[in-house]
Amino acid sequence: MISSDAIDLADLRRTWEERRAAMRTILGRFDMRGMKRPARDPDERGWLAARGEEQIDEDAAMGEAARAYYATKYQR
Repeated sequence: MISSDAIDLADLRRTWEERRAAMRTILGRFDMRGMKRPARDPDERGWLAARGEEQIDEDAAMGEAARAYYATKYQR
């Protein structure tokens, strides 16, 4: 097995940074004000807050409506 110290990851890291820069450019085109989404799980919400990621307003009623829809559409 090859040691991870012996692998040069510089090209891969450079590629990732280029892709992140491109994604930041694309995301800069979106205006997220006023957007809503179904409420997240509290653990997921905490994880996102710990990372400092932008939060979209959450609506508990949207989550209930989605669960009701999928409960009728996808039954086992």
